[in-house]
Amino acid sequence: MTTLRRYLIVAIYKGVATALAVMVTVGAAIEFVGQLGDVGTGDYGLSQALMFVALRLPRLVFETMPAAALIGALRGLGNLAVHRELVVMRASGVSMPQLLGAVALAGFGVSVVMALLGESLAPTLGAYAREMRTQALHEDVDLADGQSAWLKQGNTILNVRRSPGEFGYRGGVLLFELRGDDALAQIARADSAEIDSYNRWVLANFGETSFFEDRVEARREREAVLESELSPELLNFAVVRPDLLDKTGLENYIRYLRANDLDANRYLVAYWSRIADVVAVALMTVLALPFVFGGLRSAGQGARMLVGLVIGLGYYVLGELLENSGEVFDLDPLVVAWAPSALLLAAIALALARTR
Repeated sequence: MTTLRRYLIVAIYKGVATALAVMVTVGAAIEFVGQLGDVGTGDYGLSQALMFVALRLPRLVFETMPAAALIGALRGLGNLAVHRELVVMRASGVSMPQLLGAVALAGFGVSVVMALLGESLAPTLGAYAREMRTQALHEDVDLADGQSAWLKQGNTILNVRRSPGEFGYRGGVLLFELRGDDALAQIARADSAEIDSYNRWVLANFGETSFFEDRVEARREREAVLESELSPELLNFAVVRPDLLDKTGLENYIRYLRANDLDANRYLVAYWSRIADVVAVALMTVLALPFVFGGLRSAGQGARMLVGLVIGLGYYVLGELLENSGEVFDLDPLVVAWAPSALLLAAIALALARTR
């Protein structure tokens, strides 16, 4: 069985690699076309757009891996089914649980690659790509290197203090508002910043001091929503985004939010979704086996690709739908993150029960 197991795993890996290459190429092309509208703005030229897309490739691989795992497994196992190799294996005494174990082992290998990618290159290069793009687009913005970044647009000055080894820019955010005569009108501080669906600033542990001709006013809030002239894109330097944090960074930031009685649901969903997506890759691979032994046994490559795309797209759409509705209806982060994977597991159990 060792030779057959290796043969099955290699066939699946070849299929996954081919599917991944095609999907990432298409995704990169779409990403590049989307950047062409900004080419010529500031210092953002064609070379910067190409570099941005190249730096985003690990993230594209991470995002397309679940669908690629299913399509690749369907392709690899489908080829074996078309040439009757799977039938010969079963006739030679190889049981369905043994085949299932080999396919699951292949899926585990793919999920390990995805997990390593999600904890290393994907968040790191993604964060660098975003910062590089923002700097190039806003050439008129003053930005200092090192542990403190300064941004200025109009009468608003933003200082972001970096904290290496922590999550994003946990070091703190300072805001300065000037009057028309360059006199200081307001100074504010927050521990971190986010951007909501209305492109407004959401600042955590916010403190503000306003200067008037005859008085000074101060206020403090756990969380404040502010309007500002500074573009939301520039605030990317201060935003703590879940997709640009590794697992440790997410854990640290969730711990910080909870310690300060702030809403951590968005980051809890991102944390559990990242784990669920890794598990889903193995489940997608296993799901291919009962499909190949069922109605797709004699189907062509196009039919198998279509089935894989539909299921992969359905998984992605369901995940996005649950994530967005979870914020609106205050759903449990565990339910939001694990529901798509639970449905996959139920589909596998049902398909295997009908497979002979």
